Amino acid sequence: MTCTRRQFLRGALASAALTITPLPILRSASAASNAFPDKKFLVVVNLLGGNDGLNTIVPAHLQPYVDRRPALNLLENSAEALLDLDGRYRLHPALAGFKGMWDAGDLHVVHKVGYPNQNLSHFTSQNIYSFGVRDIGSNGDGRGWLGRFADTYCADPVEPLGVVAVGMGRPKDVQADVTDALTLDTVAGFDFREDRDWRTDHALRRIVARRVLEDETPPEQPAALAVFGSGRQAHELAERVQSGTAGWVDPGTYPGTTLGNRLKEVSRLLHGRDDFGTKVFYTGFGGFDTHSDQLGRHASLLAQLDGAVGAFADDMKAKGMWEDCVVVVISEFGRRNFENGSRGTDHGHGNAFFVAGGGVSGGAFTGDLVEADLEGNQPDFSYDFREVYADLVENHLGVPPDPLFPETYPRTGDIRLL
Repeated sequence: MTCTRRQFLRGALASAALTITPLPILRSASAASNAFPDKKFLVVVNLLGGNDGLNTIVPAHLQPYVDRRPALNLLENSAEALLDLDGRYRLHPALAGFKGMWDAGDLHVVHKVGYPNQNLSHFTSQNIYSFGVRDIGSNGDGRGWLGRFADTYCADPVEPLGVVAVGMGRPKDVQADVTDALTLDTVAGFDFREDRDWRTDHALRRIVARRVLEDETPPEQPAALAVFGSGRQAHELAERVQSGTAGWVDPGTYPGTTLGNRLKEVSRLLHGRDDFGTKVFYTGFGGFDTHSDQLGRHASLLAQLDGAVGAFADDMKAKGMWEDCVVVVISEFGRRNFENGSRGTDHGHGNAFFVAGGGVSGGAFTGDLVEADLEGNQPDFSYDFREVYADLVENHLGVPPDPLFPETYPRTGDIRLL
């Protein structure tokens, strides 16, 4: 069959008749993936910039923490009381919601997470976390760890909703060979926009475009087929997302912050989870590079984290999804043990991660800090971040994690988050 000019233009116009938000190019339409044993899902919250773990989970029992941070230690410089966890560690006072999850047995803390031979560049360290490979040049394959997850567990049949990134552009974490993960800012914005010159014709033009894509015989030429196929699949995915989330009810409790809005969109997408089958949501927000004036800035950032995750947890509990949920809070590195001359902290290494959810082994720590950890430049790492991910993938999502991490990495065998 030869593609005529008429066929090519009809396929192209069916795609271009409506302006759309960026959509992944799908390889096939499919129902939700059945590779997983249940409806459990993971939410990754990335604190971009390098969160100061020592002022997030304060080692109140270690004197070097006070000595090396005379203006920044929260034991002497916080206007509000710190939130006690176990008589040794205390939470930043902005984290009252996390304290509530700890008391309820829904929060686990992993100390000193990192990777071998730390790199203190934001971009390099973020790439290491995104690709799941320490030596990207030698051992990377161009895919992110969630891209490998999608290719391995969401590719047969191809399921673009298996992994979804919300409000983060197209992060390197989701780069894949086979499966183009869905990326969006808002569900409402993930649809066909009206042409402002033809607003009254929007509905009709959408119907006509859809009928053209359904009725026209696909062309054989690769370029024409790509235009035609991407247009058809864009319509199908946009309609699927909009119809699957149509009945979602806003609980009205999400704060109007960057992370609050993004987790609200995760909740909206979870309304369609029986169809979508999303297993991993990736989101986060930035601002954690606190080189100066840290006390006030860090408190504001942690308050945003606490308010957003707290609202999300309450929403999941109300909807009966909290037992299926795990939220892991990460950051590309921690901060130095000592304050700098600008009342801030510089790039460090080993950091504390939060893991929260209804099935988490909560009210507990993995790892510990001792005085020697605070006497050098920064705490070293004890637990490779991939060991944390692997435990969640295997014991929460229920699939083998080894295909996600092609490089050998340190494993302690101590991680038991669930």
